Amino acid sequence: MDTVKKKKRFKNGFLILLLVDLLLLLLICSSAAAVVWAAQNMVEEAEKKEAAKVEAMYEKASEVNLPDSLRQYTADRLTKQESIPAYSLEQIYDLDLRKPSGVTEADLKLVTSQGLVGLEEAFVRAEEKYGVNCVFLMSIASLESAKGTMMFRPNNMFGYGRSGFSSKSEGINVVAKGLSSKYLKPGASLYGGSPTVKGVNKRYAANPQWYAKVGNYMVDYYAVISKRHKEALSRIK
Repeated sequence: MDTVKKKKRFKNGFLILLLVDLLLLLLICSSAAAVVWAAQNMVEEAEKKEAAKVEAMYEKASEVNLPDSLRQYTADRLTKQESIPAYSLEQIYDLDLRKPSGVTEADLKLVTSQGLVGLEEAFVRAEEKYGVNCVFLMSIASLESAKGTMMFRPNNMFGYGRSGFSSKSEGINVVAKGLSSKYLKPGASLYGGSPTVKGVNKRYAANPQWYAKVGNYMVDYYAVISKRHKEALSRIK
């Protein structure tokens, strides 16, 4: 009798454990299903929001005249740039050579020729680094080396010092640094009384008319660059 009771209790306990396991399994499955449903719902909501954004962009784009917008954007960029005038010779003589020229690499490409071609970036970077007008630098090189074609020392386009350079770009940097620290800085050893082409002439060159020759190159270069900017603006108005 006791053996029968024990078997019955064992069977009932086994059934209870089995039922508990089944209930736990159902709970786990239902939780997993809930997680999957929630994830799918989040994805669907995100897709709906993205679709709404795209639709709004298309609606807004349909109201915009793209050619006019691009034209206005270009005009705004040009007009925001520092003005580049066509200087007279007298204005060039009074120009502070430490101030930004407003000239870009693309501008210099309009006026470089012969041995100066390909050095536009070097001239602009020298201005940015040492604060010396790049049109002035290029004008000195144009005068002293016949536009980079005749040099008494290797890659020295400026008649500067007694040595050559490893490249024309190195020469540009060395001369720009020297002009900035010695010729254009008030109180410096070679400062000529003003940071102008006339001031530099007093210590840089033996010829007292050197400033006029450099100035003529500057006038010509600025005239071409200024004309280019005006023509660019007239085309987009």
